[in-house]
Amino acid sequence: MKILNAVNMMVFFFFLACAKQGGGLAPSSDYDTFAISPEAIIVPKSQSFKIKLIGSNSSTGASGDVASKTTCTSNNPIATIDKFGNLGNNYTGTAIQKAQITCVFNGFTKKADVTIVPATLTSLILTKLNLKMGPGQSQAIQVYGNFTDINNYVFALEMTDYVTWSTDNAGVSQALVGTVSSGTNGTAQLTATFGVRSAATSVTVSSATAIPAADPKGPGLLGSYYDFGVANPSSVPWNTSTIGDPFERLFGQRIDSQVYFDWSTGTNNLGQPLYFGIRWTGRIYIPTTGSYTFYTRTDDGVRMWFDDLSAPAIIDNWTLHAATEDASAPVFLTGGQFYNVKIEYFENAGYSVAELRWQGPSIVKQLIPQVNLFPQ
Repeated sequence: MKILNAVNMMVFFFFLACAKQGGGLAPSSDYDTFAISPEAIIVPKSQSFKIKLIGSNSSTGASGDVASKTTCTSNNPIATIDKFGNLGNNYTGTAIQKAQITCVFNGFTKKADVTIVPATLTSLILTKLNLKMGPGQSQAIQVYGNFTDINNYVFALEMTDYVTWSTDNAGVSQALVGTVSSGTNGTAQLTATFGVRSAATSVTVSSATAIPAADPKGPGLLGSYYDFGVANPSSVPWNTSTIGDPFERLFGQRIDSQVYFDWSTGTNNLGQPLYFGIRWTGRIYIPTTGSYTFYTRTDDGVRMWFDDLSAPAIIDNWTLHAATEDASAPVFLTGGQFYNVKIEYFENAGYSVAELRWQGPSIVKQLIPQVNLFPQ
């Protein structure tokens, strides 16, 4: 019941947020476009996942949640979707399952692929820790769940809508559906809970704090998984002169806690065999000012862009090759700042590996930690 109440409150706040954007919340009859987000959904078995059903007016820019006015169906009884946009499943098996949902709004029809993966919730992540605020201020906060899949790789799903919050000092600070608010001066501890999992942060409220602050903590990079060879299966496998577009059809998206994968069978954690492309995007948080070098280890091709994503790639080995490490030139970066990152990778059958490391001030060469990776 607490989870349901949290979802209902989230819907309320989402409508308020939409009213402040894009010229206001238009009547649903005025919307001339309709979208499902994400377009390709990955969800653990026996878990709910919030999708967004958004109507928009292309002339005014107004948009809003139209879930309650949308009719959605699933082609697989394992997956169900309610009028609030909550996608659930009753699957308890050990194999990856596929489904497709079809949603209709104002004559518009959109489809989204659903991949149900056997995975276990292992921990919760708060995207901000050690919050500092002045009286009467507020901060947005997100909650993610870390899930371990059948290959023991970790991915994260946003669970802000589903956790319940508690505080040990309500007069100082409270939280509700992604927002932390402050009251009087003092300290408090806020705890987000889902089932037996919880995560906590301290909140310090002081009249001396003019601008809210916090320590960021990342859930990972957004991984967009693609199939290739779909339009013309006879075009694969590639050779050195026929490397094509590995991002032919979106298969699914998830937040990977790290870029650290070694698929000895050539089949990845989503069950894609042989021919697939992955694009990881987001931001990297730099802890300390200084010179950094980035390293990729892949089989097959890899490209990496950093900071200015329109500039040339800092790593570019877009070839067929066995597991190979590539390094960027040293880059001077400012501590406490976020930098954009994009990594593209393809696997052309056989053994496959994709890893991302760094080396910097007081940082020995290592995998980039989850806490430094953000999906947006």
